[in-house]
Amino acid sequence: MDSTVHRHWSAFVLVGLLLCMPLATVIPPADEAFTEEAIQAEHASARAQTTWSGTVTVTTSYTVAVFDELIVSACTQIELGAGARIYIDGRLTVEGTNACPVVMYSFASSDHEGLQFNSSSNGRGSIIDNLTIEDSIYGVTIYGSNPVFSNLTILNPDRVGVDLFSSAAPIIHDLYIDQAGRMVPFQNDWRYGLGLSIGAGSTPIVDGAYFTDHLTRAINIWGGSGGLLRNIVIDNISGSTWSVAAGVWVEDSQPLLTNITIDKSDNGIVIRHVDDGGYTRAVVKDATVSNSMYRGVYVDKLNHSNYSNYETADFTNLTVRGTGGPGATTSNIGSAAIDVNATGAWFENTLVEDSTTVGVRLYFVDSSTTFRNLTVLDSGDPGEGPHEAGVAVRSSFFAPHFDGLTVSGSVGPGVASTSGGAMQGSDWNLHNNTKDGLFIDKATVIVDGMNLDSNGESGAHVYDARYVTFENLTASDNGADPATASIGDQAGLYYQKSNDIETSSGDVACWNCTVTGSTGPGVYALNSVDLWMYDLTLFDNNPAMSPLMVDNEGLTLGQQGGRVHIHGADISLEGPGVPAISLEHAAADMDSIVLSGNHSGIEWNADNNGNYPSSLSRTEFSGANTCLTLIDHVALSGYGNTFSAECTGTILLQNSQVNWSSLTDATGSHALQLDSTSTLHLHQPSGVDLSLATIASGAHIDVAWDITVWVVNTVNNGIPSANINANFTSFEPSLQETTNDLGYVDLPNFVGQRWTNTGASSHNIVEIDCGYDSVSNTTSAVLDQDRFINCVLPLENQPPFLIWDTPLDSMVYPSQGAVLFNASHSWDLDNDPLVWAWTSDLDGNIEDSCLVSWDGPNSPADGVPFTANVNDNWSCELSDGIHIITLSVCDDAAHCVTEQRVIELINQAPIIVLNVEPALSPWSELIIPRTQHVMFNISGTYDLENDPLVCWVERSYIFAEVEATTCPNELWMNLTMEESVPSTFEVVIYAFDNINPPTEYRIPVELYNEVPEPVFEVQRAENSSESLVVFDGTATIDPEGDALEVEWWSSLDGQLAWSNEANATYWEGYLSRGVHSIEMRVVDDRPEHINSTQTTSMLLTVTNSLPKASIGTPLDTQTYTSSETIWFSANGSGDFDAACSTFPINGSWHCAERQPFAGSEYLVVIWSSDLDGRLSPEGEDWLIFDGRLSAGTHSISLSLDDGINEPVVVSRTVEVSASAPMLDLVSPVDGEIFRSSDPIFWNAVQSVDFDGDNFTLTVRSDLLTEPLLDAADPSQTHISNLNAGTHAIEITLEDETGLASSTFITLTVGQSDPVAVMVTPINRDSIEAGQPVVLSEESTDADDDMVTREWRLWAPNGTYTVLSTMSIDQIYLTPGEQKISLYIRDSRGGEDERFANVTVQSSLPRLSNLVYTPTSWTAGELTTFSVSVAMEDLDGTTKDVRMTLKHDLQVWEMNLTDPDGDGVWTASIEVLADGPGRPNLKVIATDGVGDNANVEVLSVTLTIEDPPTDNRPLLLIGAVVAFIVALTAGAVVLQRRKTRFAELDLIESWDAFGSVKEVVKLEDSAPLEGGAVDGASEVEAEQDGTAEEPKPLTGADLDWDNV
Repeated sequence: MDSTVHRHWSAFVLVGLLLCMPLATVIPPADEAFTEEAIQAEHASARAQTTWSGTVTVTTSYTVAVFDELIVSACTQIELGAGARIYIDGRLTVEGTNACPVVMYSFASSDHEGLQFNSSSNGRGSIIDNLTIEDSIYGVTIYGSNPVFSNLTILNPDRVGVDLFSSAAPIIHDLYIDQAGRMVPFQNDWRYGLGLSIGAGSTPIVDGAYFTDHLTRAINIWGGSGGLLRNIVIDNISGSTWSVAAGVWVEDSQPLLTNITIDKSDNGIVIRHVDDGGYTRAVVKDATVSNSMYRGVYVDKLNHSNYSNYETADFTNLTVRGTGGPGATTSNIGSAAIDVNATGAWFENTLVEDSTTVGVRLYFVDSSTTFRNLTVLDSGDPGEGPHEAGVAVRSSFFAPHFDGLTVSGSVGPGVASTSGGAMQGSDWNLHNNTKDGLFIDKATVIVDGMNLDSNGESGAHVYDARYVTFENLTASDNGADPATASIGDQAGLYYQKSNDIETSSGDVACWNCTVTGSTGPGVYALNSVDLWMYDLTLFDNNPAMSPLMVDNEGLTLGQQGGRVHIHGADISLEGPGVPAISLEHAAADMDSIVLSGNHSGIEWNADNNGNYPSSLSRTEFSGANTCLTLIDHVALSGYGNTFSAECTGTILLQNSQVNWSSLTDATGSHALQLDSTSTLHLHQPSGVDLSLATIASGAHIDVAWDITVWVVNTVNNGIPSANINANFTSFEPSLQETTNDLGYVDLPNFVGQRWTNTGASSHNIVEIDCGYDSVSNTTSAVLDQDRFINCVLPLENQPPFLIWDTPLDSMVYPSQGAVLFNASHSWDLDNDPLVWAWTSDLDGNIEDSCLVSWDGPNSPADGVPFTANVNDNWSCELSDGIHIITLSVCDDAAHCVTEQRVIELINQAPIIVLNVEPALSPWSELIIPRTQHVMFNISGTYDLENDPLVCWVERSYIFAEVEATTCPNELWMNLTMEESVPSTFEVVIYAFDNINPPTEYRIPVELYNEVPEPVFEVQRAENSSESLVVFDGTATIDPEGDALEVEWWSSLDGQLAWSNEANATYWEGYLSRGVHSIEMRVVDDRPEHINSTQTTSMLLTVTNSLPKASIGTPLDTQTYTSSETIWFSANGSGDFDAACSTFPINGSWHCAERQPFAGSEYLVVIWSSDLDGRLSPEGEDWLIFDGRLSAGTHSISLSLDDGINEPVVVSRTVEVSASAPMLDLVSPVDGEIFRSSDPIFWNAVQSVDFDGDNFTLTVRSDLLTEPLLDAADPSQTHISNLNAGTHAIEITLEDETGLASSTFITLTVGQSDPVAVMVTPINRDSIEAGQPVVLSEESTDADDDMVTREWRLWAPNGTYTVLSTMSIDQIYLTPGEQKISLYIRDSRGGEDERFANVTVQSSLPRLSNLVYTPTSWTAGELTTFSVSVAMEDLDGTTKDVRMTLKHDLQVWEMNLTDPDGDGVWTASIEVLADGPGRPNLKVIATDGVGDNANVEVLSVTLTIEDPPTDNRPLLLIGAVVAFIVALTAGAVVLQRRKTRFAELDLIESWDAFGSVKEVVKLEDSAPLEGGAVDGASEVEAEQDGTAEEPKPLTGADLDWDNV
C-alpha cells in the first residue's frame, strides 16, 4: 500500500474509532445476547461465583470480594473504560487457552488500569491462564498476594506491565510484555515503560519471560526484594530520558536470575546498592547481554567510600558482547561492557567481546571484588586513553582479584591499571592487543603467571608505578614497528619511571620472567630504579637492539636516582656489534649473568645522579669486537666473574674504579684496557695475564691477596689475644690486630703487586710481628699469592684460660632451685692438668655441702659440671640467698685464675603454662567468634617451689568472673549475647602462690561474627512421594543471633526454598521420586560472610506413589434422568508423581505442586459403566467431564493407571430413570422481539430424546386459539408469523411413550410498517416513444391497515404530482428522464416509499410523400405553389413544419398545417419569379427549440423557365432537370439517416433516486452540402466490419444560410 494511502486509511480508521467511542458503553454486541450484564456501577460487587464469557464491559471498576470468585471463560473479551481496573480481593480464575485466550482491552479514548490483586487475595488460589492485556496503564498490580499465571501477555502498558508490592509472591510461567511505555505522549515522572517491577520485599518465581521494546526497564527490582527469575529474554529496552534504561535493574535487593538473555538495551544489567542500612545480593547465572548502548553490566553503590558495607553482585557464566557496537540502538557512545563501581562484586566464567568501549572498567573497588576466568575479546574505545583497553582499573587502592584473565583484540592495551587502580591475580593471558598487553600508570599490580603475546606495543608497560610484581611471566612476539615506534613501545617489557628514587619500599620486580620475539629490546628500563629482576631469560628478540637496555639519563633532579637489580639472567643475542646488555647512566646490582650468541657483550655507562655504586658478580663475559665496556664507574664491585673463551672482543675500562674478587680468565689470553682515569683492583685473580693489559698513564691494576696469621706457642697451641703488627713494604699501611680464641688473625685483600703503563712493580712484602706476655717474634712473606704465616712464641708456663659457662652473673633461681655449675671449657695453654674449686660467700666451699666427695676421678674438681640442690652424683646443696660465687682454676705449676659471679636463690613466682582451645593465632592472639566458649588448660602451670597456687582469669573490661580458691586444670571464658562485650579486649590468666605477686599471662582477644553451622533432621511417615517431608533445621542457630538466610536444595528438584524469615530453618513439602541429595545451606546476613555459606547434606530416597482414585460425582444418593447432564468428577483423585499443573484447574487433586524431577507420570484415566461401556472417549484421559447415562442401574467405575503400579479402581452405583424429550431450541430465543411482518423460524432440530423415542413438536400462544404448530416434525424448521402483541409461548415435546416436556418462552411482536413493493416500472426502465408506462404494485401490510396509495411523478425541483391511486394503471409521460415513486401509508402513520427512474424515449419527425405543384413554372408569371407532405412523430411533440423556397435573391416561406390531424401537412403560396433558374425547395420539420431541436428536412430543386421561344434549349433543360431530380431523390433518402436521440447513451448512467440529468450536447459536425452523408466514413466503417452509427441531426447542424 502506498504510504500516502496508508496514512489516509489510518486517519479514516482513527476518525471512525473516535466517532464510535461515545457509543461504546451503550451499544451491545451485534451478534449475540449478553452473557453477563454490562457492568456500569462503580465498584459493583461480584456474586459468590460469577462467570464471564463473550464480551464483558467494565466502564469504571469492578471488585471481586474477599469470599467470592470470578471465573473468566476462554475467548472472553473484557473491554474496560478509561482508568477502569478490576480489583481482586478474593479469587480470580481465568480459563483462557492457547487457541482462545481471554483478552482485556480499552474501549475508551484512554487506557485502562488492568488487574489489581490486593493482599486479601493471598492464598486464595487465583489461577490465570492465557490472559492478554492490551493498552493499559498498569497491566497487573499485586499487593502481598500470590496468584499463579501461565501464558500472560501484556501489550503496550504505559507504566508497568506487572507491578509487585508488599511482599508479593506470584508464580508466573511464560510472561510476554511488549512495548511498555512506547505509546506515552509525555511523562511527568520516570515510572513509565517498566515490564516487571518487583518491589517492597516481593519474591516472585518467574519461569519463562519475554520482554520486548520497553521504554525504561524490563525487570526492575527494588526495596529488599528477591525471587527466582529464570529463562528470561529481553530486547530493545531503550529511550527513557527520565531514568536509567536497563534490561534488569536491581537495587538493595537479593534476587536470583538464571538463564537470561538481554539484547539491544541502553544498559543490560544494573545492580546498585543505595541504602547502607540494608544489603544487596544479586546472583546472576548463565546470562548473555548483547548490543547494549551504554553498559552491558553495571555494578554500583551510592557511597563509594564505604568499604565496610559490601555489595554482592555474584555473576556466573556471564557473556557480554557488542556493547556500543553496530547492533546497539546508537553505536559508539558506550561506557563499558562491564562497569564495576562498588565493593564485593564476584564474576566467574565471564566473556566480554566485540565492544566498542572498554570491556571491563573498575573504579573505587577493593580486594573483595573478584574476577575468575574472565575473557575480554575485541573491545576498547579508540582514542579514549585507558578506555581503549579490554580491562581498565582506576582508583582501586585495595586491589581486586583477577584469576584466570584473558584479554585479546583490544584497540588499546589489553589491561590498563591507572591512577591508583591496583590489581592482583594469577594466570593472565594478554595477547594480540593493539597497544600494550598490560599498561600500568601510577598503580600497584601483583600478578603470578602471566603470558604476554603478540601485542602491538610492549608486552607490559610500567609507568611511574611502585609495588609492581610479576612472577612467572612469559612475553613473546610483542612490540611495535621499529621504523616508527619508540624503543619502549618495541620492548617486551617496558619500565618507565618505575621508581625514580631508591627507597626501602615500593620495589618493582619481575620474578622468573622470559621475554622473546620482541620487535625491540626484551627489557627496556627508562629512568627507572628500584627495579628488581630475578631469573630473567631473554632470547630471539630484535637482533639490532640490546635484549636488556637500561637508560637512566633522565634522572637528574634532586634525589632522583638509584640502582637496577638483576639477579640471574640468561641472555642470548645473535646481533654482531650489538651489546647483549646496554646500561646508560645507570647504577646496577647484577649477579649471575649468562650471555650467549653473537654480540658485543656488556656496555655499561654508570654516570648516574647520586653516584650510586654498582656491582657485577658471577657473570660469564662473552662477546665479539667488544666483550666488556665499563664507563664512569665510581665504585664497581663484584666477585666470581669469568672471561670465557667466547669473549673475543676488547675489555675496556673508561674512568672507572673496579674492585673484583676471584676474577677468572678461562683462556689466560684476554687483554685488559684501562684509560688514564681508571683503576682495577683484582682480589685473588685466576688465569689473568696482566702482561697483556694496556694501561694508560695514570691508571693501574692492583693484584691483592689474603694473609692468614696463626700465633702459637712451642707446643703448637694457638695463643688467644696475642698482638699482631703487620707492616708492608709498599701499597698498604701498617695495622694491628689481636688473635681470636684459637690464635688466628685473617688479613684479606692486600695488594701484592701493582701494574702500570711501565709494567709490574715488585711484589709487596709483609712483615708480621707477634707478641704475648712480653714475648715477641717476627716473620715475613712475599705477597705474590695468598699467604699463611705461623708466628711462634716461646712462652713460659702460662696460667690456665678460665671459661665459665654457668651460672651466669646475676642469675636468680627459685628457692632451693637447681643451679648448674659448669666451667668445663677452661683449658691450659701448656696442656697442664687443672683443678677447679667453687666457693660461696654464704655457704663456703661448695664441695663441703656435697654428700659425695670430689676426690675421685672425673669429679667437679676435675672440671666436671654439677648441679646443686638436686640429687645427682654429688648431691651438693646451695642455700637461699644472694651468693658471691668464686671459681678458681689452677694448673700444676701453681698458676691460678679466679672469677666471681653473683647469683640469688629466692622464692619464685608461679610459671603459667597453658593451652588454649580454640588455639591462638601465630601472633599469640585469640581470634574467636562472638559467642565462643574458651577453655584455658593450665594443667601445666607450676610453682618452682611447689607452693600451693590460686589461678583465675580476668577480662580487661570486667573483674574476675569467680572468686578463686584453687588452681584448676581448666579455666573457662564463656561469652554470651546477653552481655556487652567489646570487639577487642585482653584476657589475663593469673597464678598466685601467696608469696610473690601473681603471675600474669595476657592474651589479646579479637571477636568476630561466626558463620552459623547448619543442622537438620528429616521427618516423614513413609518413603513415597505423597508422604509429607519435614526438614527440621530449628537446631541451626546463629551464635550471635543474626538473621539467617537459609536455602533448602535438592539435587533433583532444585531449590526447595530460600528465606531469611524466622521460620526459614523449617521446611515441609513433597519431593519427586528418586534419590535426593538434600542440602541445607545457611549463612547469616553479615556482609563479611558473603560467599561463606555453610552446607550440610544427606541422601533421601523417595519412592513412587500409588495413584489415588475417588469418585466425587455422580452421587449414589441421587437419581438422575437419562436427559440430565451428569457431572463426572474424580475430585480428590490423582497421583503424587504428577504435577498439579497437569491436572484440570477446577477441582482438588492428589498431586505434586512442583514438577517432578523425572517429569509427570502419565495417568490413564478410564470412566466406564456396566450398561453403557466406556464413558470417556478412547485416547482421552478425563478426570472431569459431563455426560449422560441411559436409563437403568449403572455401576460406574473409575480406573487410574500410572503404568508402574496396578490400576487403582473404584466403583459406585447410580440410578438413572427414563426422561421426556429435551428441547434444544435454536430459534426463536426467549425474549426475542419481532415485528408482525417478520417470519419466525421454529428451529428445534437439535432436540433429542435420550431414550431413543420418536417425538413431536407443538407450539401454542396464549393469544391464539389454535396451535401455531401441532404435533409437527421437530427435525424440520417451521416458519410462521405472529400478530402484534406479547405472546406467552409453550413449546411441548412429547415422545411415543407419552412423556412430555414443556418449555415456555416469551416473544414480543410489534406492529409493522407497510412495505411498498413496486412491480413495474422497474428502476432504469426505458419506455418506447409513444408507449404507456404500466404502474403495478404488490405492497403489503402485515397489520392490514394500509390507507393510502399514491403513484407520484417528481419534478426536478422536488415537488411531485399524483399520477394514480390505483394498484394497476397505465399512463403516458413526456419523453425524457422521469422519476416515479410508489408511496403507501397505514393507519398508524407508518409509511414506505419506493422509487424508480425511467426514461421515456423521444421519437424523430419523419417526412415522406412530398408533393408539390407545379413542378416547374415560367418566370414572370404569378404562380400558386402548393406543398403537401406526410409527417410522422410517435411522441407527438413535433409542432413546427414549414417550407422555404429560394430562388436567387428571392425567398418564400410558409408554415405547413395539419388541421384535421391526419398527419398530412399542407401549405400554398403565391410566387412570382423574376427570371428563369433552379430554385431550391426545402420542407423542414422541427422537434424542439434552439440548438437542442431535432429536424427532418426534405429538399428538392425546381425549374423556372423563360417564356417559350425555342424548344431545343427546353429539351436540354428537361434532361438536366431529370438528372438533378434523380440526384435529389437519392440525397433525400440518405438524409433520413442523420437524426437520432443521444438520450439512449445516457440511460445506463442514471441513478435510481437521482434527479433527471441534463442531456449532454453532442459534438458539432459540419454537414455536407445538401444534407448528403460523408461516403468515406461509410466505406471505412464497412471495411472495419461494423456499420457506422448514424448521428442525429440537430438544429445546430443546419447551415441556415442554405435553407
